[in-house]
Amino acid sequence: MNASVRVAGWAMLGFAIVFVATFSVNAALSILGDTPEYPLAGEMQARGWEGILFMLFWASAGIALAVVAPSLAGVVWPAGGLAARISTTFGTIAAGGWMLTGCAGFAQRTALLNGNIAAVGADHAAERAVVEGLFILVHLGTILFAFAAVPWISMVAVGAARGERMSRTVIGLLWVAGVTPLLGFLVTGYQYGIFGAVLGFGIAGILLLRRWRRGTTEPERTAASATAA
Repeated sequence: MNASVRVAGWAMLGFAIVFVATFSVNAALSILGDTPEYPLAGEMQARGWEGILFMLFWASAGIALAVVAPSLAGVVWPAGGLAARISTTFGTIAAGGWMLTGCAGFAQRTALLNGNIAAVGADHAAERAVVEGLFILVHLGTILFAFAAVPWISMVAVGAARGERMSRTVIGLLWVAGVTPLLGFLVTGYQYGIFGAVLGFGIAGILLLRRWRRGTTEPERTAASATAA
């Protein structure tokens, strides 16, 4: 179980760090690059390198989520159990939704899409419709993440509480991470709740790493005391 605690801690902390980096880089590029509110195909194609950068960051966060799913299950339940498999499945779906958002964001900037739009000589309204239409997939991915995160994290939090596998603080942070994405979307219609998931996973990851560190140092102290005696 110690290994699962370490992997879960690093993966959750890594997810939070990469997300903050993605958000910061995108905000800086938007300010410095003066991104138009309704870009045309040529303008999106000219900023294709931003799409690659976004995809790399976003995919890294998605990979971290995919690692969190089985490692959290390993902390709470015995390996191979039904509850662990169901929890991991929902976590994998959540990670898949996250990756879908990254793929759609990348697709908006690819030369293949924008070059084909330019080739058919579409008017500006049609160009904007195609580019803006891909935002549907961007939002669909985050909505899929939000819906899958609720049963995933609920199972982990309830199982951890019953088996006393995690502290109350970590369990509370997991509830925040699992519920706020969907709650934020239902209340505001936007994806602001994602920030709750980032905060919850990030702090919970730090606490799990501290727990893992204590678990590795205490046996060493015990062995040293026995040797001295």
